[in-house]
Amino acid sequence: MALDKRDLYRLPWSMNDNPIAWLEITDVCNIYCEGCYRQRMTGHKTLDEVKEEVAFFKQWRNPDNVSIAGGEPLIHPQIVDIVAHIAASGIKPIILTNAVALKPELLRELKKAGLAGFTVHIDSHQNRPHWKDKTEADLNELRQQVTDMVAEVGGLYLVFNSTVYPSTFHEIPDVMRWGRQNFGRVHGLVFITYRTATSDTSVATDSTDQKVDLTKLSYVKEHFDEKFVTSPEVYDLLKEAFPEFEAAGYLGGSIRHDSFKWLAGAQIGSRRQVFGSVGKQAMEVAQAGHHILKGTYLAYLSQAQIGRKVFLLSPWDPAVRQAAKNWWHDVVRHPSHLFDGIYVQSVGVIQAPDLMPDGRADMCDSCPDITYFDGKLVNSCRLDEYRIFGGFLSVVEKPEVETIAGRLN
Repeated sequence: MALDKRDLYRLPWSMNDNPIAWLEITDVCNIYCEGCYRQRMTGHKTLDEVKEEVAFFKQWRNPDNVSIAGGEPLIHPQIVDIVAHIAASGIKPIILTNAVALKPELLRELKKAGLAGFTVHIDSHQNRPHWKDKTEADLNELRQQVTDMVAEVGGLYLVFNSTVYPSTFHEIPDVMRWGRQNFGRVHGLVFITYRTATSDTSVATDSTDQKVDLTKLSYVKEHFDEKFVTSPEVYDLLKEAFPEFEAAGYLGGSIRHDSFKWLAGAQIGSRRQVFGSVGKQAMEVAQAGHHILKGTYLAYLSQAQIGRKVFLLSPWDPAVRQAAKNWWHDVVRHPSHLFDGIYVQSVGVIQAPDLMPDGRADMCDSCPDITYFDGKLVNSCRLDEYRIFGGFLSVVEKPEVETIAGRLN
């Protein structure tokens, strides 16, 4: 069944009232990931610079959490101090990391400093030591190692994300299946569709309409002849493999009315099995309720063990009602399961920017991953356009490519 925005809750996030502040503390990294949109230019930011950006986010963003990003934030020499400052500011610090530098000693220091959790990026197109040429299923072993390490310390939220390439699209269910096997320990999965610009078929101009060299951007390839994966295609694949999974919320595009830039869902289950998903009504209650009680919208739960109280939404939410029925049937068959913890595990699908024929990019409406640059908020995925060219580029097909395409059609 095709996705219909009428069946989903449009997340109420906006530019100035958004649960996420995207804080880039370094552009240095210890590995290379295909499609990465950041290149090394300035190195580590100072603690004073970081504090200034946190204050800016508090004033203009109203975040519930700060996503500490890079580069690779764990190699910043003051990462513990940065986490402590954000926590002292009353915001949840979340570190976005490839986990190469993650060790138990550092983990304990970060938790003591007030860290709320991690989003760990692992996929098969990373130049990761000892894990080259592995499938996503193979990489579940590495995901498990990170999960076990974080679970040993305890009390930290853990999400895994991965970039979805045309060549790895069919492997998404392998990651989802592994995540479901770690219910209660892995609190979320995010699938990000791969996008790139190609220098052999495209021409770019800056804000003054001057042609620029696209190859100066790290995410531009000379040639790419595969069809990009879309978020509805990812969702359809997940639904085929896991019929009980439902999307509940979305963010649309900044240009196209039919874009699904962010799809957000959450599975309900115990450590034994998944019972179902939350629906749009439960998603709305979570967002509106958190804003009423805490003053901010919600991206990361404080804890995944939500308990059986989630089933209280059954009268209003058909998806939760079905999950409650499945849970009750399981308890009737196995009475001891009544005492199992009930958890939620979020599942997100993000479709990266799409280039329009007129040169504009269809971005995520109310972009959650906007970052700070030169006194303003800038989409993090396009920050290097500002750093190198002074602003967003316009990218269109080269005239000769359009002529050839016209003849072929």
